[in-house]
Amino acid sequence: MDSGANTAGEVFDEMPQEKRRRLDAGRDESPSSPWAGLQADALGVVLRFLPCLTDRARVRSVCRNWRAAAYGRGVAPPLPLLVMPRFRFASMTPGGVLTATSRRAWMPPEVDADRADCVGSSGAWLVGARQVGGECFFVNAFSHVVLHLPRLGDSDHSHWACSLRKVALSASPELGTKCIVAAFAFCRSKPELALWRPGMKSWRVWQHPLIAGHIDMAFYQGRLYMLWRFSPSLFVFEIVEDVHGVSFSRMKDCLLEKLLPTPLGSNHVLSCNMVEWRGRLLLIIRYYGGYQVRHRVLKVEVFAMDLSTKPISLTEIHSFGGDCIFVGSGGCKSFPAGLYRGVEGDLIYFVPDHYNTHDAFVYNMRDGKIRLIVEPTPRRICAPVHSLGFPVWLFPPE
Repeated sequence: MDSGANTAGEVFDEMPQEKRRRLDAGRDESPSSPWAGLQADALGVVLRFLPCLTDRARVRSVCRNWRAAAYGRGVAPPLPLLVMPRFRFASMTPGGVLTATSRRAWMPPEVDADRADCVGSSGAWLVGARQVGGECFFVNAFSHVVLHLPRLGDSDHSHWACSLRKVALSASPELGTKCIVAAFAFCRSKPELALWRPGMKSWRVWQHPLIAGHIDMAFYQGRLYMLWRFSPSLFVFEIVEDVHGVSFSRMKDCLLEKLLPTPLGSNHVLSCNMVEWRGRLLLIIRYYGGYQVRHRVLKVEVFAMDLSTKPISLTEIHSFGGDCIFVGSGGCKSFPAGLYRGVEGDLIYFVPDHYNTHDAFVYNMRDGKIRLIVEPTPRRICAPVHSLGFPVWLFPPE
């Protein structure tokens, strides 16, 4: 299956594949410029100084020789993109800020981008959902391959009352049955978790009183972890296989909240997320306060969770070793920013989600300072239309 790496530039400046093939077919094979004969190794060196996908797309658009030579050069992946409502894409600059404008990317008609939400991502793949009908699908943002998943909901047509809020993937969809999808949805106004992997005809649903209305999810070491957003309560799910696919076997409380200090008063609120970083599972906590509680961030703390001990142990960390963390409604992920010169590391990028609808800022782990994620901050980022979903980070492979 095409991972989309060979068409990554199409999101921005490169031509659609069919138009590019027609133009290439009509061109002479001989180089029309001395630049067309630039050695592939030299071009690879150039690409290492271009961390932004838009700049790499322009390089690949110069000519067919450059486009062919630009792939497989061992270059680190480009900086992530931010997928806005209606599948518009905003890119990051080497200075670590988002561009003030976003571009509408072409999507296959079956995606129906004006009526679908983007709720998650994995590599070059986006997870889309229509909020009426329980329909959900994978779409490769660059090759435009679409894979349909079963509808959420049961056989009595309750899928018409299902709304998919969040997904977590154990692997990229192109890996087939190695990819397990965990979905958090509201069906008939009740929160539930569901599992699916390729080959299954329907979702396996788990309902429990502890599945709260606002959660974060992550696969880690073969298990699914669920974290309450409003309180640092962590739960782990065991996943088993049977003749029908995969399902939940049991749920266990990790008793995380008893290990955390409570330095702030009762008038303050928390927002919790988790992310895998260099083989460790991190807990990220935002503390809010003030008259408009959700609009004032007091501080951010990050803890590494050791899940091998009983009870689990926490270690506060103040650096990501030059990496950056990206937090959003589609999940959280680390990125090796230190591989690029001029790209600042040890930052956490926050964008709005269902629980924090106004958050759009960058937190510096080194000095504790907060700045805007983009200047000026577009209205599309700061105040998304709820019916159209929230921004999702996308990490192109090349």
